[in-house]
Amino acid sequence: MLISASDPAPELIMTRRLLPVLALLALAGCSDEPENLQTKADNLSRSLETKADLLENEASNGVDAAIAPLDNEANALLAQADNSAAPADNAAGNTGQ
Repeated sequence: MLISASDPAPELIMTRRLLPVLALLALAGCSDEPENLQTKADNLSRSLETKADLLENEASNGVDAAIAPLDNEANALLAQADNSAAPADNAAGNTGQ
């Protein structure tokens, strides 16, 4: 029996021979070392915790910096109020004598 040009058998044979080669090429493109998901997750978690700590420290420093002038102003007003109240107390004490 002669194989005609329309016979799919040669193409099928060629495909079957190339399939393992293509599979090996696809695997060769993969990394040599399998990825350890637990280690990757631990590293990512550690990195995120570090970034969160940095952001928290920056936010805290920013709040402290914003509060400092207000605290100073409040303390100055309290001192001024105490100073003005002291002469008034002395005057009231002197009239009561």
